[in-house]
Amino acid sequence: MRAYETQLEFSGKRGHAVVVACDKPWRFVFWDKAQYVGCVDLGGGVWFTSEWCETNSPNDQHCYEPIMDKQLRWSRVQILESGPARARVKWSYALCDMRYRIFHGDTRAEEVYTVYPDGIAVREVVLWPGTANSHGGNANLWQVAEWILINAAGSSPLNVLQMPAPFTLWSGAGERIDVPWPLPADDFEPFCSHYPQVAHWPMYVGRVNLKGLPNPFIIICKNQALFPYRPCCSCKGDHPYFNLFPGRNLYNIYKHWPVTDMEDFIEWVPAGDDLGKVATHTSFMDVNYALRRSGSDYIPTPDPGTTWYLLVGASEKGTDGAELEELAHSYSRPARIALHRDPGEPEELHRGRVLFEGYDFALRAYTIRKQGEDRVRLRMVPEVPQVNPVFLINGWSSPSVGVRIDGREAARGECYAQVHGHDLTIWIRGRFDRETGFEFLGKEAMW
Repeated sequence: MRAYETQLEFSGKRGHAVVVACDKPWRFVFWDKAQYVGCVDLGGGVWFTSEWCETNSPNDQHCYEPIMDKQLRWSRVQILESGPARARVKWSYALCDMRYRIFHGDTRAEEVYTVYPDGIAVREVVLWPGTANSHGGNANLWQVAEWILINAAGSSPLNVLQMPAPFTLWSGAGERIDVPWPLPADDFEPFCSHYPQVAHWPMYVGRVNLKGLPNPFIIICKNQALFPYRPCCSCKGDHPYFNLFPGRNLYNIYKHWPVTDMEDFIEWVPAGDDLGKVATHTSFMDVNYALRRSGSDYIPTPDPGTTWYLLVGASEKGTDGAELEELAHSYSRPARIALHRDPGEPEELHRGRVLFEGYDFALRAYTIRKQGEDRVRLRMVPEVPQVNPVFLINGWSSPSVGVRIDGREAARGECYAQVHGHDLTIWIRGRFDRETGFEFLGKEAMW
């Protein structure tokens, strides 16, 4: 896999893009004609995005979000790392309206996509609410995710959605909801008013079901350390506020983004008779840190630097979704790591030549710091099956690494590694449901 800059053409327009290609039928794209929003290119003129940060003012009807920045005054993209084991791309933007006014003067966000060879990314979202002025007043919402399908001109969501239930939500605990088309809401409505059982779910694994294409997904773990939220203001349950888009008259197919420079609208523009003639996006459900439904709802402002982690990607055609639930548990419940000590090394928990620093949810990786020889031995003890584990070893000096799994040499294609600065990243393909030994040694040394 690799990340690279290119000129990309989509829906009849051409522009600058950063592309992350992996060994899958989909890829990640950050394109200037979509204001560099992180998207998954599924093929056939069909993309998907898990959205961005957005807010809204009680003083006007504008949406404050990066897709309003048609002139790219603030939206920027940068490749942080590229190699066979992973790629990292940073996208930064301001939350502005169609008149280029930024909410509270300087509200901004930064997102880093960390993509691995399995075609799955950690989307790390960091928000800095503005303090430069009071423009916009007291926010009506703070939104961080949305399931959005994108269709190029000549393509229609009605031709690619798997009917009669194009959207499925899994709980990670044996429950699922198949949402029909048209969506059951008459207007923008709380998802829990139609499906109250979501209030008690431990996680939210949502997938858009497509015909003949990979199926894009978002995974959200209900954990305040990973995905901060205020309890739902509708049902008062302990879950983020999910907003279901209206289904009447195909109202939730819009043409104001992407691949357009229109700046003469308020809020959004339904596609109407232009469906299939221009690029459109179709929204299913959004996810909010907090959202106001009435004057009695209190909407706190997230602290500067508040961070959310989501898993974003696609699953192969023909899969039933069970693999996504297992992936979600693997990510939210990392294994215990037991390090091997050198002969004569004191058995101290927090000191030693090799130290386990923890599981970095931003990187989906077990992080280790070492000194001296490029040699690390450990055992991974899972509570739940671990899917395609990643190890990041800081302090590495060799140009490459040899890998052993339970004493055998890793087969070609079973793992990918890269050195970036003093960090070694190793991605290992497989499902590990029992205690497993791993050994990492600098290639110039002998086993």
